[in-house]
Amino acid sequence: MAKNDSVSSVSAGKISISIPDFSASGIYSSLIYGLDRKECRDFKWAKSKTDGEYTCKNAFGSWTLSILPLKDGSVEVEMSGKLAQSLKKLVLRPICIDSLTTEHILVHGRRMGGCKNMLTKNIKKDTEFRSSFQHLITAKGITVQFSHRLMQKDLSYIGGTAVKGGVKNFYVESECEDCEKGEIIASEKLTIKTSKDGYALMRGWGETNIEVKKKPAEFKPGWNSWDYYRWTITEKEVLENAEFIAADPVLSKHIKRIIVDDGWQYCYGEWEANPLFPSGMKSLASDIKKLGFEPGLWFAPTIIEPHCRIAQLDSWMLATGESGLPCLAYECMRRFGFVLDPTQKKVQDWIYELFKRYTDMGYQYFKLDFLGSTLRAPYFVDKSVPKGEIIRRIVEPARRAAGKKAEILGCNYNFEAGNKYVDAVRVSSDIGPTWHAVCENVYSIADRFWSNGSFWINDPDFTLCRGQETSNDPDLERLRHCLVFVDPKDTEPGDRNRSLVNITYDEIVILLSLVLISSGAMNLSDKMSRLNKKGVELARKVVAAERGETGIPLDLFSSDRPAFWLQKLAAGRSRLLLINWDDKAKSMSFDLAKNGLNYSKASDFWTGSQFKIKGGKLEVNLAPHSCLLAELG
Repeated sequence: MAKNDSVSSVSAGKISISIPDFSASGIYSSLIYGLDRKECRDFKWAKSKTDGEYTCKNAFGSWTLSILPLKDGSVEVEMSGKLAQSLKKLVLRPICIDSLTTEHILVHGRRMGGCKNMLTKNIKKDTEFRSSFQHLITAKGITVQFSHRLMQKDLSYIGGTAVKGGVKNFYVESECEDCEKGEIIASEKLTIKTSKDGYALMRGWGETNIEVKKKPAEFKPGWNSWDYYRWTITEKEVLENAEFIAADPVLSKHIKRIIVDDGWQYCYGEWEANPLFPSGMKSLASDIKKLGFEPGLWFAPTIIEPHCRIAQLDSWMLATGESGLPCLAYECMRRFGFVLDPTQKKVQDWIYELFKRYTDMGYQYFKLDFLGSTLRAPYFVDKSVPKGEIIRRIVEPARRAAGKKAEILGCNYNFEAGNKYVDAVRVSSDIGPTWHAVCENVYSIADRFWSNGSFWINDPDFTLCRGQETSNDPDLERLRHCLVFVDPKDTEPGDRNRSLVNITYDEIVILLSLVLISSGAMNLSDKMSRLNKKGVELARKVVAAERGETGIPLDLFSSDRPAFWLQKLAAGRSRLLLINWDDKAKSMSFDLAKNGLNYSKASDFWTGSQFKIKGGKLEVNLAPHSCLLAELG
């Protein structure tokens, strides 16, 4: 094998792993079985006649472990076997490691959010993690990537516990269900690569796993109703915001869409206008178009609330639980629902007709939400459809109905469904006008740079401008969205009576700078008429800004939270983003020369202030929770 191979051999019945500059101990294979998740480690591997293959037998069957070096210096690992008994639940773990020394951990989620960056020297409390598709560890300038393919049959993960100085109980696994005696099963193939360039590893994985190569879609900033209004949205409020934008000399030139989010429908599963939209959705689409915008609409296409007619009269359309009956698999904000079974053709036809109807009404953008919640149901009618393909059965009929007339955003969209049927995908967790939300969302914005503009348009969630310093709004803190979590017997309210808004001007600027530098989707979501002069000016600047290439977090593999970002602009110019995440003022310095940049001028994007570059370095003092978005040229 090549010198830098990550997996070298199996010896004395145990796997031997060699990773440059890393130390691993207690390496083995295992199997997790049953609903109570018992573990079997009885895998005494012996070398077979085939190079790179090892075999063994135990009470669960006959097994093969394949460890193959590839031409590019990486290694491919797969565990397979013929079962000696039937098992309802089975998890194959070809590689488990008791302890692994590393300096940095990059966790990658399966859908929106779910990402985390950790410097192990800073870990104060043991933290469990669970990565999907790719997981990266870094030490002494070397990054190791453990990865599975994007489009999977059986869902696979890389997990463990992050501890100070490394990882313990590290595992790679693939889930199998309803396994029959005599059946041959296999884990998803694991690829292990090492490189001094972690960015190249992530880009390379993306290039290998892209389903359909697409031309970059036209950038269309929009306005969405959800973050300010939530379920209080009305037809009147939608049109008032559209009219405000249409009358603004700057916003009107750049905002292209008006999107009505959750709250317009009678209920999940009955997609008809409720009394807050008295003119109906066809009329609203027409009114939005007359104002010069493309109308967009939100759906949770597989969620069926208990009082929906489908739940009452056509329960055969629903996925089922362990009892064999439909189950309330969906829950969000104490709102419960059944889920449709998209393995059935009649359900797919129902989804097609739904989106055909609204496309014919003139809607040109659909936000499909809670797609991943469908998989919370244990059972679907067609057992031949693997879990990794079920989300595709939802978005395919929607795409077919919309054709080229409407774009589709996948929200809570499991990435294993591929990129063929969606135009944009939410990559971050839910944002909101709070500092905590900004701090949490940066991980997924940073860790998914590889997908923007190639797989789909990355959607970092809403582009928010409202806050205590940027609004003249008596209702700014009126929404109490967490009251749904108060139980009748609670004696202490905790933070459940908190406002949705708690953010400073500088913190808003960090959020908007991240949206700009990530170069993904951009959707305002404030009550526009209630923004004050400062708030409106922020909105104008962010939607009118030059769109550059996807910005790269330069300290992605060496920080807890990326603070240095670089974005290429036209005509050889660049944007540099420096963020002070700390609670104390901080002096920050960036060496342009060391990063191959030769600029003599820098200006603050938000204020226009000029900065001097001395000795090839840009140095700035930043207040707590503030940033500098510098344009270099």
